[in-house]
Amino acid sequence: MSSAQELKKVESVSLVNPLVLETLEKLIDKKKSTAKVAFNSDLQKIYSTVTQKPFIAAESLIKNLIDFGRSIGLILDTYFPIVARRLGDHWVSDKLTFAEVTLALANLQLLNSKFEPLYLSGLKNSQIGAKILLVVPKGEDHTFGAISVTRKLRSMGTQTILLLDYQNKELGDLILGETFDLIGISSGNNFMTEKINALSTFLTSRIGKKIPIALGGNLVSTYKQTNEILNVDLISTNPEFVLDSLGIKYVNNKQTT
Repeated sequence: MSSAQELKKVESVSLVNPLVLETLEKLIDKKKSTAKVAFNSDLQKIYSTVTQKPFIAAESLIKNLIDFGRSIGLILDTYFPIVARRLGDHWVSDKLTFAEVTLALANLQLLNSKFEPLYLSGLKNSQIGAKILLVVPKGEDHTFGAISVTRKLRSMGTQTILLLDYQNKELGDLILGETFDLIGISSGNNFMTEKINALSTFLTSRIGKKIPIALGGNLVSTYKQTNEILNVDLISTNPEFVLDSLGIKYVNNKQTT
């Protein structure tokens, strides 16, 4: 029962002891406060574990969080991306070294791979046929965001292929040999605009304007600071928004927390 329902139930009683009502309100407020503290506490535990402890400790922590009622959707779709962004911020502010951030993100990627089958097992098993190619441009330092969004797109019923560390011939053969409904580019670095435009030009020279190209990743929130133009059809960090805007159907598989 929700907090609002609990109060409504009490208010529906004709005579209520004011002290009882006051006590109930305090308990509800405490419940809300506890939930908020648990969320922040969970994030800090994951952050500390992936940056300071071996993978086995991180794996054990995630299992414990699941045992204590955290959904796998909350962990993979909310906790992990927030921790990844925090790692990036701490790298930029020199709170962590490049090596420390790389190791921590590697741990997150391993955790993602370890628990992804559990995540997908709880979703509707429905392929809608939409084919998406997600490309990480050469020069990107970290790829956790692309791995995360690939999992999310697959959970939405799409057939998503993730391409990392590719050769131009490999990419060219793939887009000429397959029919995609969307090509996505994932980037987290503000210095990548020139490479993104080069990649977009390479793609459009082979597919023309038949297939839309969308850009996602942390770069979306910072690229305007460079006053540069990105040659893509759509820019967003929200997969649902991108698919809706392009009229691509998908399965709504939102997991509860």
